[in-house]
Amino acid sequence: MVLLNPGNGHITAIDWLTLDEQDWDGQQKLLGLVRKSVDEVGHPGWVSSSLHAAQTRAGVACFTQRRTVADLRAHCDGPAHQDELLRLGGLATGNRLLVAELVSVQHAPAVGGGVDITPTRDDWTSVAIQWVAPEDQDALVAELTWPRDEWVHLLPGYRSHSVLLGLDGTFVINYAQWESEQAYWAFHDVPEHEWPLNVRESRDRARKLTRSWEYNTFRVVHSRSAD
Repeated sequence: MVLLNPGNGHITAIDWLTLDEQDWDGQQKLLGLVRKSVDEVGHPGWVSSSLHAAQTRAGVACFTQRRTVADLRAHCDGPAHQDELLRLGGLATGNRLLVAELVSVQHAPAVGGGVDITPTRDDWTSVAIQWVAPEDQDALVAELTWPRDEWVHLLPGYRSHSVLLGLDGTFVINYAQWESEQAYWAFHDVPEHEWPLNVRESRDRARKLTRSWEYNTFRVVHSRSAD
């Protein structure tokens, strides 16, 4: 189990691996390679890793928490990471490392004990990367992090959403957890005119601030932490 806590000061490195849209065999091979790396992690500065298998389009995402940016740099410069890049490069059509800071966590009233990432609960997870001009990043974060108590009560099956701020200033990530695939799609089937007015207005402002975006849905298949 991996806890999400914006107060601990950790950074999050997201390995965002893409494949041809329906290359599910390739996804299984990538999951095996990345899981091996996750299970071998243990050097100073490592906090946790969570391996995600894509559901909408083939791909893999691995969220790794480290204590500092210096710890991440030391890992990336090491021979083990360089070897991993070579192995992954033969399978993935794209491999990006997104370095971010967790700035907000919100959850449904029924979710107690904080927000965690675990394969045992079988959440349906959506990850949206919103690319933004550096001068607009703070404004976008503000739109994505204001309290949505009224909104939460309208969303059966909603568990949580967490916002991560890209350290290079060019992106914001919205990481959302749902109880099931059905709950996720039921939310997306609700016409926007039925949303609360303040939510619609905030969504419109966020769209205008976003240059482009990409997303995928996932299930967590493996997680490991130092604790």
